[in-house]
Amino acid sequence: MPVVLPFGSDSSLELELPPEAVVAAHAAPRGSAVRDPAAAVQQALREPLDFPALRQATVPGDRIVLALDHGVPRAAEVVAAVVSYLVEEGSEADHITLLQSPDESTGQGDFRRLLPHDWRDEVGLEVHAPEVSGKLALLGSSREGKPIYLNRTLLDADLVVPVGCLRCEGSLGYFGRYGGLYPAFSDAKTQQRFRKPPKNESRRNGSAQRAEVDEIGWLLGTQFTVQVLPGARDEWLDVLAGEIRQVFEVGARRCADAWTYELPRRASLVIASISGGPEQQTWDNVGRALAAASEAVSPGGAIALCTELAAEPGPAVASLANVEDLGGALRRIRRDAESDALPAGELARALEHAKIYLLSRLDESLVEDLGMAAVADAREIARLARRHESCVVLASAQHAAVAVGEEQ
Repeated sequence: MPVVLPFGSDSSLELELPPEAVVAAHAAPRGSAVRDPAAAVQQALREPLDFPALRQATVPGDRIVLALDHGVPRAAEVVAAVVSYLVEEGSEADHITLLQSPDESTGQGDFRRLLPHDWRDEVGLEVHAPEVSGKLALLGSSREGKPIYLNRTLLDADLVVPVGCLRCEGSLGYFGRYGGLYPAFSDAKTQQRFRKPPKNESRRNGSAQRAEVDEIGWLLGTQFTVQVLPGARDEWLDVLAGEIRQVFEVGARRCADAWTYELPRRASLVIASISGGPEQQTWDNVGRALAAASEAVSPGGAIALCTELAAEPGPAVASLANVEDLGGALRRIRRDAESDALPAGELARALEHAKIYLLSRLDESLVEDLGMAAVADAREIARLARRHESCVVLASAQHAAVAVGEEQ
């Protein structure tokens, strides 16, 4: 049975597997790619869900902030389409600020780069600094009486438009409809608290954290959002804009329809890919892909990740180098809660239950030190697949949610 698994920008893995060995092969999400992303964004802004056209929510002189969340595919195109719409409808370019998180500001270039050259630089650009008190302001107090600090520019704005990427419920680091604002643009102490890996295997994000995020979202009063439904590689399956609750209700259904991979049972080998360009080749997405693959692999089995990952690991992932006690390492990762604690936690858990193979652009010795087997090219994974009695193939696993039939 021939199977083609896309990964990275334009790479693919070709497999020839015995039909009886293939438990499931999901090479692409359900749905068709958006052909003209800019036009799709403009249409979504003109006819939003349960909200007037965005131009009716602004008046001349309004200070507008676009709050860009992590990992949005083709983020510069979304930014260009939204900002261009606002300027065409009468907003002043110098009254618009693009606010982004620190990890989005490295290696990806200026997300304003697709704006018209003659006024591009008038649009403000701010990288959130969660550790700088002067860049924060007090929103209020939580139900428990704790002070809530958020980015000052965000709180000073007349209109805030969160721009994000829709994810399946339970996805690593997903905190619901307001997660692109809080804890994304909160203070360093709050961010550290939210990135502690959960203690148990049920994991992902607890109800207490979600309730806290929803409470802060309600206090902020943000009503409008723009969200991309990701497709294979860097494609979009849809763009939703409008009233924030409605966008996420519709988006959750469409995300589940597109990205829930249903399996009749687990397999001894899971081959998973991270698709998309450099913006998608991150350790966060390694964590998400491992989380999906771990649901599909049999205990003691193997996971092979096909990526074009070139980013050096952060401190939490690096702390896994040459460790023998993974349980102890996971406890230290939770205690320190470094910036990459969530993907580090997923890697530690996966290594406890499965052999991990990684195809990447990282140095082989680094991969081996982290407890994984370095794969030189895709042909090695094809040979590996022939040695296993059962196999699951998951494309674009950073977006996937896995449902195993035997557990339903």
